[in-house]
Amino acid sequence: MRRPLQAIGRQLEALVHPAAEADPAARPRHVWFIGTRLAIGAAGLAFIPLTLAVRGAIDPVAAGLVVGLVGQALAALWCIRKGALQAAHSASLCGAAAVVAGAAITGDGLLAPALAAVPLLVMEAAIVASGSAVRLAVAVSVAALLATAAATGAMAGEAIAVLGIHLSFLAFATALALLSMRELRVQGLRERRLAAQNRLLVEGFGDLMTRHDLHGAVIQAGPAAQALLGTAPSALGGRGLFERVHVGDRPQFLMTLADAATTRGMVCATVRIRHGEPESGRAPVFVWIEMRVRRIEIDDGQGELVCLLRDCTAQKRHDIEATDARRQAEAANAMKDRFLATVSHELRTPLNAIIGFSEMLEDERLIPPGDPRRADYARIIHMSGEHLLGVVNTLLDMSRIDAGTFPIHPEGFDVARLVSASIELVRLKADETGVAIVVDVPHDLPPLIADRQACKQILINLLSNAVKFTPSGGRIDVTVRREGELMSIVVSDTGIGIAPDDLARVGEPFFQARGSYDRPYEGTGLGLSVVRGLVDLHAGTLAIDSTPGCGTRVTVRVGLDTRVRLSPVAGRIPSSAPRPGAAFAPVEPVKKSA
Repeated sequence: MRRPLQAIGRQLEALVHPAAEADPAARPRHVWFIGTRLAIGAAGLAFIPLTLAVRGAIDPVAAGLVVGLVGQALAALWCIRKGALQAAHSASLCGAAAVVAGAAITGDGLLAPALAAVPLLVMEAAIVASGSAVRLAVAVSVAALLATAAATGAMAGEAIAVLGIHLSFLAFATALALLSMRELRVQGLRERRLAAQNRLLVEGFGDLMTRHDLHGAVIQAGPAAQALLGTAPSALGGRGLFERVHVGDRPQFLMTLADAATTRGMVCATVRIRHGEPESGRAPVFVWIEMRVRRIEIDDGQGELVCLLRDCTAQKRHDIEATDARRQAEAANAMKDRFLATVSHELRTPLNAIIGFSEMLEDERLIPPGDPRRADYARIIHMSGEHLLGVVNTLLDMSRIDAGTFPIHPEGFDVARLVSASIELVRLKADETGVAIVVDVPHDLPPLIADRQACKQILINLLSNAVKFTPSGGRIDVTVRREGELMSIVVSDTGIGIAPDDLARVGEPFFQARGSYDRPYEGTGLGLSVVRGLVDLHAGTLAIDSTPGCGTRVTVRVGLDTRVRLSPVAGRIPSSAPRPGAAFAPVEPVKKSA
């Protein structure tokens, strides 16, 4: 299976227009576009005999579908002949949107499965890495949805809710596409800058040339020794250079010289060599040196080694930075993958409920007017919509926290009342699951000056998590204490706890323990991320203490008056706060409970 796929890949690469050869980043996009469009066109051609076999004739709807699918192959051929990827992709987008809208209009309208492809148009446009492509994809996708709604007369009632759901999915896809493009642009720019800096650094330093006998002893050192190693050339004679090599790199240094003495080619290595003379009481300074050694023959038949030494310390540092940048980009890509997996899992159930019960309500043969089940089904649709709205609001909160635009309005309020109000919002769920909530809040606590709504959201998220992960018969304790000039809020439970491997990652966006399609607990994995962001906005600390099977304790500490501890720019996360793509390390040391 792997070999045929590799063969197909080579064939597609051979079809890429020569204009894309100059840009290494453009070639994969051309290959992707050509391969997918040719496959879609082939599917359109295969649809013709299938339709004839089933229906005996091709009606106008089927003909339009075939034309739209085959048109994708024509767009690929245009890209092959002209190399105009943007123009071909734009035509492909318009054609795909027309096919989707046509299939929906002639089918089930806004409930047609074909409309599930609308967000894919936007996400696929990001692969082209063009802002104009994404904008066009959003425009034609919105046009397709509105055209479907208008053509089917579904512009009121429940259909508006379904249209809103489609638009929500489109908004998710647009945000994901823009995030992907931003990360790719930043990564590409960073790598280009680092590559340019590396070239300047490598070309800008003078080289030190040394001559060695076949045993490795230095016969002669060039004048660049002072600039490169901070010592006179005479100090490198004999074993002088070897003694300056870092102890850990001396085997590599000797092996490189030995290999060069027995071969005719160039032998290269990178070693650390001491710069200057060690000062009393200070550690020696080592620089990274790239050495290139070659054996040459001299007139008396004896050979010697010529070694070229070049300072590559800065290059090494930039290579490490480039590796870190690549790792961060990979982490961002992993976060996008988690986003897709989480959103698809989290939204699938309510959407299935909305679509299924909407279809039943639409068909009066299944649910006649006056049937009491209609009210139950409408209630289920409403609850599913509220769930989707909660997911959207959580994502928006996380986005605003990340962007530094989350509004913070400190005011004085009674913490006891806030705790009581927050508990009331989760008590019904706790009672249903048989979980007891115990509150320990002293009545003499001073007012807390902070953002009331943000603190309430922190408590609700922590309580919701505790209820979700605590089995029936368990207990949740909410404790509030004053600790000097700090207010401490502790939410502990007797739930399932967190495994040590997962504990270090708790708080990452979209991360959940057992965060797969078969995970037993619903959620986006953003609850603790939002909590951490809101705590950071108040310059507070968050600590998590958990033992598998014994429960979890989350401790939030904020100042009694957060106005004097907020960042100078209102609503901005302090610079020490972690960003998306980086792991959320605990603000305080995480300790295992006994």
